[in-house]
Amino acid sequence: MHSLAEWLTASWVRAFIGAGLLAFLALLVPFCTWLPGAFVVLLALREGRPLADWAGALAAGGTLAWWVLQAGAGPLPALLVGLALVLPPLLIGRLLQRGGSLNLGFQLATLAALLLLVVVHAVLADPPGVWRPVLEKLAAELDRVGAVMQNVGSGRRPQDSDLIQASAARMWGVVSWLILLNTMMAVFVGTAVSGVLERVARLGPAFRELKAGRTLAIAAVVTTLAAALFRWSLAADAAWVFLGAFVLQGLAVLHAARDALGISVWWLVATYLMLFWPFWPYTTVFVQGGLAIVGFMDNWVPLRERFRPRPGSGPSGGA
Repeated sequence: MHSLAEWLTASWVRAFIGAGLLAFLALLVPFCTWLPGAFVVLLALREGRPLADWAGALAAGGTLAWWVLQAGAGPLPALLVGLALVLPPLLIGRLLQRGGSLNLGFQLATLAALLLLVVVHAVLADPPGVWRPVLEKLAAELDRVGAVMQNVGSGRRPQDSDLIQASAARMWGVVSWLILLNTMMAVFVGTAVSGVLERVARLGPAFRELKAGRTLAIAAVVTTLAAALFRWSLAADAAWVFLGAFVLQGLAVLHAARDALGISVWWLVATYLMLFWPFWPYTTVFVQGGLAIVGFMDNWVPLRERFRPRPGSGPSGGA
């Protein structure tokens, strides 16, 4: 793996070919849409490879756009998908290469996801309407979900139109959250591989300090109140982005706790399984909510500082 990564990042031509192949692989392997973005981040962090990251981004974005186009979408959706999956990792990779912090990249990615929602709601007269045709194609799957979502005691199953309407109403928020997650996954993996190649611990220490900050935390409170009190569609969509950001911050706190307290790695493995395993939906909601609360509170209470042993305390305090 080490030799392959070195070979693929040696020139912009190899980067172009490798990014295209990784983008194609990402289409075949479930939940790996972050793979080409991670390679672009790796290219951005490698010294002495001018324009290699741009070449990789072009190849990856073009491959992803071509696949979406072949799947029946129009040219504009295909272009937007290619840009959304590749451009944010490229920009954050460039930021890291120029000395910016992972935390700053995380905050900027969150702001970019929120800005996307603002633009969508400002430009489109009916934002949910964009997703209705897509969701109508999934009517068979929605029927299965509707069989589970019965009203208590009534035995009535929601109609497909009700489910489509409810799903379309929040799709932009979910998609923005997924773009944020995809971007940060790409950044995490690309940074980690770069550290392995350079024999430097790049990801771990930076990830354990990940924090959205109080400004975003206050914005999250205002947004949640606006969504609850005024039924504001933009605020309800933005709440998904804040939820995702605080989940990532909660994971950072959990990693910091494990590092400081020596917690077994199996707690982390179990948390990730419960968070992303699709066959435990209620557990996923519970774990996601718990991590989001921890992440939100970490902006106000220095949780990570409390995990760290004080100087002079503990068996290694004098080291």
